[in-house]
Amino acid sequence: MFLDMPRFTLMLSLLMTAAWAGGCSSSSQAVTAPSPTKCSVTVAATPTSFQAGGGSGTLSITTSRDCEWSATTNIPWIQLGDANTGQGGATLSFTVARNADPAARKGSITIASQQIELSQDAAQCVLTVTPPAGVIGAVGGPGTHTVTASSPQCSWTARSEANWMSILDGAQGTGNGQVRYQAQRNSGPARNGTLTIAGQAIVITQPSGCAYTLQPGSAEIGENGEAGRVTVTTSPGCMWTAASSAPWIAITEPNGSGNGAFAFSVAANAIGVPARTGTVTLADQTFRINQAAGPPCVYMLSGTIQLFPAVGAPWGFSVATGAACTWTASPSAPWITITGPATGSGNGNVAFSVGPNPPGNPGRAGTITVGSSSFTVIQNPM
Repeated sequence: MFLDMPRFTLMLSLLMTAAWAGGCSSSSQAVTAPSPTKCSVTVAATPTSFQAGGGSGTLSITTSRDCEWSATTNIPWIQLGDANTGQGGATLSFTVARNADPAARKGSITIASQQIELSQDAAQCVLTVTPPAGVIGAVGGPGTHTVTASSPQCSWTARSEANWMSILDGAQGTGNGQVRYQAQRNSGPARNGTLTIAGQAIVITQPSGCAYTLQPGSAEIGENGEAGRVTVTTSPGCMWTAASSAPWIAITEPNGSGNGAFAFSVAANAIGVPARTGTVTLADQTFRINQAAGPPCVYMLSGTIQLFPAVGAPWGFSVATGAACTWTASPSAPWITITGPATGSGNGNVAFSVGPNPPGNPGRAGTITVGSSSFTVIQNPM
């Protein structure tokens, strides 16, 4: 039995349309996106607390493999690793920078809708004072020390432990700064004082400011010598020592402290020694001693006259005088010749010879002069 062709074509078209519609409905259901419940994210951080020095940590992210996530932080001291986005479970690294401030701090990392809280301990303040010690002149004056702090939040104080120093500026500060102090004039021995700056003991050394006065300032001493005493005026605690520059000035009681005196003695000036000057020094002071000349030189000869035969002969005499006295033996005639030392100092001997008296020549006489003394030579005729 055969169907009518137009009717058959209509039925076939309806069947194909139905089949196509059913296929489209099945494809649409296969691409449905994961539900919000399926993309829940769980995050755990290890560790969550850090010491002041900082460190590194990890974030363990748990979620479905089809779920995407991103990690963010607006805290500058928390740095995320290179991979701060991903899909599915993952491990993310992060670092915490050193905390230089003396205050604890907190920050967070956000992943999906979760915030991971991190905390970091406060740092200890490190304070450095330069220079670590100081020297101020005896006249006093201002001085400065610099404080360098590890953080602008670090606070410190400064005070003087010595009554001769006072803080001018910088008694307290925060972060880097300076401390200025004033030292008084030192009129006594060298001393040390302490400034406590940022908890550190800064020792300030001041040299001696001792001043000395001598009374009298000089002395005039006769040829026979003399003893005397000099008064020393200075501040308490100021040490002093008197020292002689000449062997003929002896010092007794040469050392002292504060007000006092030293004694001296001057030896007699020897025969023939000219006027002389010596000093005694005490610190920067000088005590001058002027002594008159010793007695004038006197020359004593062992003989004063000698008779010689016409043929002549050698002879000699001794000279006695002071050690500082110089002398010269000078004959008055060419027939008297000095054969021994013609000059000397102090005691000595003079040797000479008398030449022959020519025939027909009468007796003759001459002298040898030593200082103010003379030795007479008489020679018989041939």
